[in-house]
Amino acid sequence: MKNKSLLIIALIIFCNQSFSQNKIKPDINIMNFLGRTPQKVGSNTLPDNLIKILYYKIQPDSSPKIGYMDKEGKILIEPKYNMGLDFYDNYANIIKDSIYGYISKDGTETLFKQYDETFFYYGNTGIAKKNHKQGLIDRKGNPITKFDNKMIEIFGFNRFKLYDKNRKIKILDEKGNVIFHNKLTVNIKSHYFESDSSLVYEEIIENKKLKGLINLDEKILLKPTYENIHFINDASFFAVKKDNKWGFIDKLGNEIIPLIYDKVGFSINDDLIPVMKSKKWGFINRKNEIIIPFVYDEAHAFMDGLAFVKKEKNYGCIDKKNNIKISFNLEKTGFPFFTNKMALFKKDDKYGFINKNGKVKIHAIYEKAYPFINGIAYVEINGKSGYINKKGKEIIPIKYKQLWFESEGIIRFTE
Repeated sequence: MKNKSLLIIALIIFCNQSFSQNKIKPDINIMNFLGRTPQKVGSNTLPDNLIKILYYKIQPDSSPKIGYMDKEGKILIEPKYNMGLDFYDNYANIIKDSIYGYISKDGTETLFKQYDETFFYYGNTGIAKKNHKQGLIDRKGNPITKFDNKMIEIFGFNRFKLYDKNRKIKILDEKGNVIFHNKLTVNIKSHYFESDSSLVYEEIIENKKLKGLINLDEKILLKPTYENIHFINDASFFAVKKDNKWGFIDKLGNEIIPLIYDKVGFSINDDLIPVMKSKKWGFINRKNEIIIPFVYDEAHAFMDGLAFVKKEKNYGCIDKKNNIKISFNLEKTGFPFFTNKMALFKKDDKYGFINKNGKVKIHAIYEKAYPFINGIAYVEINGKSGYINKKGKEIIPIKYKQLWFESEGIIRFTE
């Protein structure tokens, strides 16, 4: 049904948007796990922060322009935009000659000269800014709400969060209807919403900021109890922290796994959860049963049936029965997991790829590399970007100043 992003998209780093399998079909678990895109500093790039995007300045004309290509490197839309974001539902937000709008995959432009700024996510409702006030518009630019809000935020698929004149939070649907009035005036801390989800709210109790859960009907599901409540990539659990200990609760606030761990992983794959206790990591299941003992110095979530774990200075891989599948001779890469049956390895400060048996499939020749997604991987040599396939062949030549991850079969680039 639905998966959570931890990150988002660095994008949404710490903004935790929710993602739907129906919306983002390929490798969504991988994207959630990555939580970031190959960004470069100093070029015409922006973090794809779905909440803050309206507040970044337009890049000067001297900056490289953004265009779009397919997964084979064929240019679909020439680089001519001051800013361009990924495609969502067949459209991409753009800025052209200081005017905000969007393009379709055939390059058809829709520009909104009547607005100072616009931003669409999935669906046909977007945020627009005019005369320092914000409101909702449709794809044609017609107003859906009044422009009397200081700030409106994306709050998940076709959901929007705003602060009214009295600083009370309200949540709107795609038609501008208020679906959460916040009559209790609680401080909502969630950064996204799903119809079957709870909202995290915060109160100050005895000088401590504590968090609880509330539903759309403003029924308190859990009184402020925890220092932190984290949405994770799981439909059933929240990770919670109190008195420097971690555990898990369900969506109704019931404690499922007691708060006895020093650290926990925020990704639950193959029904195994990495947790740390007494400075050692192991894995438990959803019943808090120890499946893999606490013997590792570091442990990461399972992906593709294997988990990266650390002993002393090096990393290796284990399966779900704690059998060592790859010996402890790997350096840290920043992406300790398998995707598309391949994983990064590091040698002499260069990156390559190994298979699930630990065999080198692509030699370590890249200065920078990201995991495979949908059969291709982002790589850099001499500061230039490109994409390779699982045989190491350049699918998109390593010659571009900047490339982004593929989205809906299309990749953004600057030359």
